[in-house]
Amino acid sequence: METLFYTHSAEHIARKMVMRKGLFTLAKFSDGEIYCRVDEDVRGKTVWVLASTQAPGDNVLELALLLDSLSRAGARVKLMISYFAYARQDRIVKRGEALSSEVICNLLKTFKLNRTFVMHIHSPRIKKFLDFEDLRPIDLFSTILTKMEVAVAPDRGALDLAKKVSREYGLPFAYMEKFRPETEKVEITRLVGDVTGKRVVIVDDMISTGGTVIKASQRLVESGAREVNVIATHGIFSADAVKNLEVSRIKSVYVTNSIKPTFKSKVIKTVDISKFVEGVMRRGTC
Repeated sequence: METLFYTHSAEHIARKMVMRKGLFTLAKFSDGEIYCRVDEDVRGKTVWVLASTQAPGDNVLELALLLDSLSRAGARVKLMISYFAYARQDRIVKRGEALSSEVICNLLKTFKLNRTFVMHIHSPRIKKFLDFEDLRPIDLFSTILTKMEVAVAPDRGALDLAKKVSREYGLPFAYMEKFRPETEKVEITRLVGDVTGKRVVIVDDMISTGGTVIKASQRLVESGAREVNVIATHGIFSADAVKNLEVSRIKSVYVTNSIKPTFKSKVIKTVDISKFVEGVMRRGTC
């Protein structure tokens, strides 16, 4: 059985997995510097690393130091990223901007990983920077999806996902077009598809501020939808997202624990991803 190592950002997932946990030290000195050491012999062995790279930046640094420790100790490393942050910074819009997603990918490539898996990447452009397998754990939401009548993409970026859900669960799909007058503000310009009297589900990869799904739910209700629910792999919930979702037209929001939940909500429900992750690791494939 292969051994699992993990950063603090993914500890809540790792602790629920029955895979053998590696012996290692990942700590901070009093000045805030991170220290990492592998405490067992891994030379020539294949090991897994589980991590998430959301803010703060310490999460990325912990991952880099853990990968470096294992590489220097002679391990063959497979990496599973439950949430790949910085994927939205996948292009340069204005001169002088950092291409942050490429920076993170270049950092990972320095460790010559045996294999890399990423849980539901936000942007397919990241494939230009890093070789990885993109996992989309849609079936974790099967109990919810089987009760729905229309799958809705809140923007063109989620259209492929809505079509996939439509095919696999026999649902008609609809999609919306949006634009952003400001970085974290959203306006819905068009709804394509019939939702009248239907129980609909908005499907997306992540919820950050919640602006997109909230605006989308308003448009759907105005267009006659009977009930609006949301599924998304990653629940980031920045700023006032949780509070705003609580008072929105959305009945329920379902996300996985790819990022450790730190909120309390009657509307938001969390689906555990640990068995899915362990299944991929044991099979070695998606």
